Amino acid sequence: MKREGQMGTYITVAKDVYLAALEEDWDRMIRACSGSSDMYVMSPVTVSEDTPLHLAVYSKKVWPLQDLLHIAHQNPMLGNPYTKKNAYGNTVLHEAVFAGNMEAVEHLLQPKNDPSMQLQTKNALGETPFYRAAACGKKKIVDYLAQKMGQIPGLKLSEDHSEREDSKPILHAAIQGQHFDTALTLLELDPSLYEMKDNQGMTCLHVLAGMPSAFKSGHALRPITITNLFYRCLSAAKGDGDQSRSKKVKPTKVNIETPGQGGSGGQSERQGGRGIPGEGGEGQEGAREGVDTGRGGGGEVETKRPHSPPNPLFIATSNGIVEIAEEILDKFPQGIELVNDEGQNILHVAVMNRRREIFRLVKKKNILVTRLSSSVDNNGFTLLHQVAHVKHYSGGAKPGPALQLQEEIKWFKRVQKVVPPSLSEQRVQWVLPNDKNYKLMTAFELFQEEHKGQLKLAQDWIEKTSQSCSAVAVLLATVVFAAAYTIPGGSNDRGFPIFLHNRFFLAFTVLDVTALASSLTSVVMFLSILTTPFECEKFHHNIPRKLICGFTLLFFSVMTTMLAFSCTLLLVIRLKKQWTTGLMSIAAFLPVSVFAVMQFPLYVAFMTTMKDFYKEVVKSLPWCHLPFRYCFRQGKARRR
Repeated sequence: MKREGQMGTYITVAKDVYLAALEEDWDRMIRACSGSSDMYVMSPVTVSEDTPLHLAVYSKKVWPLQDLLHIAHQNPMLGNPYTKKNAYGNTVLHEAVFAGNMEAVEHLLQPKNDPSMQLQTKNALGETPFYRAAACGKKKIVDYLAQKMGQIPGLKLSEDHSEREDSKPILHAAIQGQHFDTALTLLELDPSLYEMKDNQGMTCLHVLAGMPSAFKSGHALRPITITNLFYRCLSAAKGDGDQSRSKKVKPTKVNIETPGQGGSGGQSERQGGRGIPGEGGEGQEGAREGVDTGRGGGGEVETKRPHSPPNPLFIATSNGIVEIAEEILDKFPQGIELVNDEGQNILHVAVMNRRREIFRLVKKKNILVTRLSSSVDNNGFTLLHQVAHVKHYSGGAKPGPALQLQEEIKWFKRVQKVVPPSLSEQRVQWVLPNDKNYKLMTAFELFQEEHKGQLKLAQDWIEKTSQSCSAVAVLLATVVFAAAYTIPGGSNDRGFPIFLHNRFFLAFTVLDVTALASSLTSVVMFLSILTTPFECEKFHHNIPRKLICGFTLLFFSVMTTMLAFSCTLLLVIRLKKQWTTGLMSIAAFLPVSVFAVMQFPLYVAFMTTMKDFYKEVVKSLPWCHLPFRYCFRQGKARRR
C-alpha cells in the first residue's frame, strides 16, 4: 500500500510538473518539486525521461533552473544533477544548448559545477554539448563554449568534439542545418575541419554542392554568408596538407543520409533517437504509467507488447477525431510525446493522414512543437517525408485533381514551417518504380516522385478546362462584338441611334463593352494557362490564380451579356406592365444562375487561393494606401 501511495504521488507530481512546463508556469513547477516532493526534482516526468531540470531550460531564463538545482543540492542522495540524462542520453547542458538558453549554459558551466566533465559528456549519439550547439546553429553558445574549452587544459575541438559516433563531422552538421555563420566560426576555430569526411566520403564542399537553395542562383537566402563560407572552404583546401587532418572513412552503418539534420541527428534533432532504455527504475515505469492513454484506469502501466493494438491516441489522430484526442491529452498530457512501434509521434500520424485539426491542436503547444517536429521515425522519415509519401493519402477534400494537388502542396508548405531547417534537406533511401537501385531523396524530391500520377491528372484537367472555357469565352466575345454594330432600334437619317438619349440604351452600351472586355480578358487568362509550364510548384499559386481570374471574368461576361440582352428587349418592345418586365429579367438571369450553381463548388474551392493572394497584397501595401487593413486585422483577431 505504501508503494502504491508513493507511485500515486509521483504520478500526480509528474503530471503537475509537465503541465506547468507546457503552460510556461515555472513558479508552479518549482512549487511542485518543493517540500515533501523534492525527491522528484531528478525523476523523469515525460515519456523521453526528461526531469524537471531538463524542462526548466526551455523557460529561456536562468532562475527556474537555479531554483531546481538548489533543491537538488539540498538532497545529495539524489545524485549529481549535472550528469542526469534522459532516454536519449542528453544532460541538462545538452538541453540548454538545444533550447538556446545562454544564461542557463553559463550557470551550468560555473567552475564549481565541474565544467570539464559536462563539456565532455556525450549523449546516445556521441554528441557533446559543443557539437549540439554547432549543429543547432547556436552561434553565441558556440563562441562561449569554445572560449570555455580554451580555459580548460586537455580539451581540444579537433579531438573531442569534431564528430559523433556515426562519423558525421561537426562542420557537416552546421552546414546541413543551413547555419552558415556557425560553420564559419568553426572553420575559424579549426581550419582542419574542412578535411573531415562523413561515412559517405563527403566533405563539406560536397554538402554545399548538394544545397542549391543555399546559393543566390537557387535561392536568395543569405548570399553573402554562404559565399564567405564557400570561399573559406576553398582557402582551407589550399592550406598545408600536413596541418590538416584527414579522417578515415568508416563503413556505412545506416540506411539513410541525413544532410538536413542540424540537431542530434539519427532519429531526432532534439532527442537523437526514438528512445533508449535508461536507468530510471520505478521512475521510468511511473512516467509511462502516468501517460497510459490506452486503458480506462489511470493507474495501469502500458507496456509495448508484440502484436499489441495501436494506442487510442494514434487511432483518433489517424481518423481525425479531435474530440477523443483532446480528451486523452487532457487526462494524460504526457501522452502527446508517445511514439508508436514505427517511431512516429502524434505529429507524424497527423501529418501523414492530413489531419489539419490535430496538427493545429499540437501547434498550440509551442514547446512541444519544437520537440516533436524534430523527430524522425524508424525509416528515417521526417514530418516532410510523411507529407511526401502518399501511402496514407486517401484523396483531397476539394473537387478536381488540380485543386487536390494544390491542397497537397499547401499541406507540404504548412508542415515545412514547423520543421527545423536542419531537417529540410534530410535524405532517405527510396526505391524508384521499375528500378532496383536505391536513390537518396529529400522530402520535396520524394513529394515530386510520389505525386507524378496526380500531377499528370492535374495537367490534363487544367488543359481541358482551359480549352473549354476559352472556347466559351471566344463565343461570347463574338456575340457581344456583333451586338455592338447592331444598334437596337436602328439609326436616324443623320446616323445617330434613335434611342441615343434613352437610359436603357446607355446601359446596353456599357454592358456590351464590359462583356466584350471581360470575355476577351478571360480568353487571355485561359491562353496564359495553356502556355504555362505545368510544373508541380506552378499548381501552388500560379495556375489556380489564373484559373479563378479566368472563371470570374467569364462569369462576369455571361452576366453582362444577358443584362445587355434585357436592355435591348426593353428598348425595342417597350413593355409597360411591370410583371412582364420582371419575368423578362428572371429569364435573362436564368443562364447566369445555372452557370453559377454548376460552377459554385469549384469557384468556392478556388477562392481559398484568392484569399491567400489577398493576404499577400495586404502585406505588401503601406498602411496609408489601405486604411481598412487595420479593421480587417481587428475583425480577424475578434473571430479568434
